[in-house]
Amino acid sequence: SFDGLVTLLERGNRTLASGGMTLFEEAEEEQDGTCSDEGAFDPWMDEERVQAMYTLVRKSSSLAPSTRKRLISATCQAVQSLSTILGSSDTESSSEDQIEPTSNTGTQSSSATAVVSQSFRDALACHLYMLFSIMHFTESESKSSKALNVGTTTTGGGGGGRGKKISAKEQERRAEAAELATSREACARAMLVAAQAMSGHTNRLWKRGVPDEDVVNLPCRIAYQMLEGATGVVARRACSGTEALGMIAATVNSADSLLSTVVAALVDLLCSYEHMAPLVAELCCMVNERPTNRLATELLREIGRMDMSGPAVEGTAAAGAGGKASGVRNVAPFLSELASRRPRLVLAQISLVLPHLDSEPYQLRSAIVATIGNILTKVGQADDEDGNSWDVDASSPSSEEDKEDESHDGNEGGRGTSSDADSHHMSNISKGRSALLDILTERVRDSSSFTRVAVLKAWATVVESDCLPLERFLPVTSLAISRLQDKTVMVRRSAMQLLTLILENNPYMGCLDPVPYMDKVKELEVYLKANMPSDIEDARAASQKELEESKGDEISKDEIESAALAAAIAEAEEESNSDNLSESQLEYLAKVKALKFASSALNFIALFEDAN
Repeated sequence: SFDGLVTLLERGNRTLASGGMTLFEEAEEEQDGTCSDEGAFDPWMDEERVQAMYTLVRKSSSLAPSTRKRLISATCQAVQSLSTILGSSDTESSSEDQIEPTSNTGTQSSSATAVVSQSFRDALACHLYMLFSIMHFTESESKSSKALNVGTTTTGGGGGGRGKKISAKEQERRAEAAELATSREACARAMLVAAQAMSGHTNRLWKRGVPDEDVVNLPCRIAYQMLEGATGVVARRACSGTEALGMIAATVNSADSLLSTVVAALVDLLCSYEHMAPLVAELCCMVNERPTNRLATELLREIGRMDMSGPAVEGTAAAGAGGKASGVRNVAPFLSELASRRPRLVLAQISLVLPHLDSEPYQLRSAIVATIGNILTKVGQADDEDGNSWDVDASSPSSEEDKEDESHDGNEGGRGTSSDADSHHMSNISKGRSALLDILTERVRDSSSFTRVAVLKAWATVVESDCLPLERFLPVTSLAISRLQDKTVMVRRSAMQLLTLILENNPYMGCLDPVPYMDKVKELEVYLKANMPSDIEDARAASQKELEESKGDEISKDEIESAALAAAIAEAEEESNSDNLSESQLEYLAKVKALKFASSALNFIALFEDAN
């Protein structure tokens, strides 16, 4: 009898493939009483088909393997056919709308906004729910039998030929596991196709483009269960983890009203499973990012709202995972994972999670400093390549439009407007980078040795990627040397590794002999003193004359020379932003920069020589 019911479903699928959307339009006409030949057409989704599907799905766990395989195949085929019909009908409506004459404006408008019949929506919802039920039973059965890794492990036993033999029971178990994996893959593909169809044809499927949340949320509900078992590369393939992520992404793109529900479910998964951090970060890269990535922003905001002050209590709900050590430990890697994939996005929302630097769990503090290291590395490299500002999300198209508008306004307003925009751009870059570098400098004295190690590793990443500003080399070197006295072995080891990277990537070339730099400093000082601006030269001469009249000592003379030189350097740096510098001023400014560089090299060498 069950085989007969499956045959009924397969017969209906063939009718659906041949009839298409016409079946539902004719069924709608018959229900409205507008069909010219009453009784000529029966609704495709009749009571007999619904009852057969319900009976088979409810008894699916006890069906014979062959019958269950046919049921899954028929259900998946029906869902895919309905999704294909939805997409093809939308395409036909658009093409007909373009062919119609422009004079018939009313007809054209109604055709473009035509919505499928209620019978089609009912059929799609019914089949989606049946497919969801089958997948739910399959996932439950898979978890209970732990059959994900069946076929990847070898049988144990003694040596000789007996260890290589596989019993009939083991062969049967492997065959069932392979059949289960095949059915899971087919169901996942069908559900993904349905989710993408509902996402791409929202206005065609739902009245006024407002989706039915209960129907649209079905792919997400089963996707959460699928992701729970995607603990590794092999398990992810067996669980169809990529398809599960696609379902959630399609739902987020089409139903804004479900965003809060999806975010709550993802945070719960993050708190409960340690393998979810890279999966959720990958999901944030799959959703629509125009104009902004709302999913990633809401996830960061939700993490920022977590209460980390509560005590660690085993068995608490995921909603109160702020006080659960395991939940925090699982959520923390998501920040660094997302920063490595979308650094500018995290940079734009970094203020949401920075308050957790004062929270108790060291895992979260370590993750935040690792995130800052990724941002400094990724955004710094991108900034050197394309000049994007640190204060905007470069993945957002709106930032590109803003840049075009600024460029257009600058062309209209003249050179002054463009220069002001460039100076503002450089100011934003400097402020953003300095703020993050200051945080890393502060957290190197964190109370947790694990966080101190994370900070030193972040510094090592920045140094190795050549994203550390020249003026920060001396403070970072001094910081790493001070950590060599840390009481924890792993901190001292990380500090030594950082010092090694600083030596290998230092900006003072390969030679660290102080003698050439000393000679260069003396040469540059002589040049700068001989070519000082006239006002500073007059002030120096007056001070020296007063000193001679008062018979001052040599120390006072050296102080006057040093003050005059410092004033000349400061004045040259202030004029460096001007566009109207003469050749002599440009040469003087170049000498000032060379002097600062050589002095910095001497201080750098002295730090290593004086270190204990």
